[in-house]
Amino acid sequence: MEQQRWLLLPPAIWISCLFLIQILGGFAAPSSSEIPHQCPENSHNCARMMMGLEGTPEEVHTAAMDWINSQDRTTVQQQTESSSHTVFRTKWMMFQDDFFLETGCTENGTWIQVHSESRLGIGDMGVNQNRVDALLEYISSIEFEVSDC
Repeated sequence: MEQQRWLLLPPAIWISCLFLIQILGGFAAPSSSEIPHQCPENSHNCARMMMGLEGTPEEVHTAAMDWINSQDRTTVQQQTESSSHTVFRTKWMMFQDDFFLETGCTENGTWIQVHSESRLGIGDMGVNQNRVDALLEYISSIEFEVSDC
C-alpha cells in the first residue's frame, strides 16, 4: 500500500505545477493586445523581428494566421485585419507565451512585425526565437503578388 502512494506522487506534483503555472500566467498576462514596443532589456525569453514583403498587409496577415492556426496549443486572443495576439502553450508544462503580430504599409512595401515573449521565467531555451523564425520562414516561402500599399 505504501508503494502505491509513492507512484501517485509524481503525477500529483505535475498536476499541481500545471495549476500553479496557469494561475501565475494569468496574473502575468499583458494588459492589452497591442504589440509591445520592444523586448525587455537583457531578456532571455523574448524574440522580436520585422521584415519587408510583397503583397498587401491583409494577405500577409492572413498567411501568418494560417501558420498560427496550424500550430498546436494556440488560442487567438484578439485579431483584426492587420494585427493579432495569440497565446501559445509549451508542451509539457503549458507555460503561456504571448505572440503578437502586426502588418502594415510604407512607401517601400508591406512589412510584418512579430513579437513572442514568455509570461513567466527568465529564459525560454530559444523557444520564442524558434517560433518567430519558423513563422518568418513560412511567410518567406509564399509568393505574394506584387502590390502597391
